[in-house]
Amino acid sequence: MVDLPSSLLQHTPWESDKNPIWLATSLILLRNLSKFKFPPKLSEKETPQTLNPIEKILKTSSELKNPILLPAEELSSLDKEFLFEHFLCFESFQNAVKGQGFIVDESGGFLAFLNWKNHLQLQLMDSNTNLEGSWARLSKIESDVAKTLDFAFSPKFGYLTSDPTQCGTGLIAISYLHLPALIHTEQLHDTLAKQKDEDLTAMGLEGSLDELVGDLLILRNHYTLGLSEENIIHALQATTMKLMASEKAIRAHLKTGNSPVIKDQISRAYGLLIHSYQLQTKEALNALSLVKLGIDLGWITGIAGSKLNDIFFKCRRAHLAHILNEKTIDTQDIARQ
Repeated sequence: MVDLPSSLLQHTPWESDKNPIWLATSLILLRNLSKFKFPPKLSEKETPQTLNPIEKILKTSSELKNPILLPAEELSSLDKEFLFEHFLCFESFQNAVKGQGFIVDESGGFLAFLNWKNHLQLQLMDSNTNLEGSWARLSKIESDVAKTLDFAFSPKFGYLTSDPTQCGTGLIAISYLHLPALIHTEQLHDTLAKQKDEDLTAMGLEGSLDELVGDLLILRNHYTLGLSEENIIHALQATTMKLMASEKAIRAHLKTGNSPVIKDQISRAYGLLIHSYQLQTKEALNALSLVKLGIDLGWITGIAGSKLNDIFFKCRRAHLAHILNEKTIDTQDIARQ
């Protein structure tokens, strides 16, 4: 068995808390090698022929700091869940098997998934909300691979992927927004309707907009075909900035007004975190969100927002199991030690 690197175990993606509303950005690039079938159609003999050269090139990229390969078959179920939680991925990695693997580096924000649905999935998470800078870095990593290996490309459809709807640029751009003021004053849906962009889709951690766990809104591009990378990034950034401005305006109003309902919600969340013996993960994330809002409004003092960002990850099941040095953890999702 292989162990996860200490950089992932010791640090969480948002611990710097550079922006209390726009928490982070993730950029994902999907690529396939032209000489081989897509991963689901690869034979056992062909699989290492795609994995090994990609691994070799990524390990020499100047944009990555001490990258290492984590073969899927050598990772425990708990470690796969840890990667899923750490990078806030949309699909579970539990079905990852021999011939598939992950590459991570010491930054704690880079993940490459090899031979999943595509030969190569590059993901970069950045908490500095610098979309252009993140794209430049991810593009450089991809270029390092393209210098040696040819990607599957069509003049008509762009980069080819296993999912036809993700052809074209193969770029998925994601913003993570903490919007408790919009949500708890019941203004989020109206705000989204006013700023509707057909190229973007909004969701929560569990997919639905009906129940946003931790008051976290995930904004991502809906299309990768027919748009340039610059178009995708600009559309995401523009809508993200508008939502952030709306959230700031409501927070300013709450701060100057009486707002007894919101104060009560924040006080209850604070009491829950301080005095409860056992919490489910979802319950803990919702309470952490309200307490973080209370800190930003100046109603709660003595703890930094960055600490709550850290706990946001560490109270989740796989992270908590590693903290407790457990091989497994009870499915009750206990969020307190």
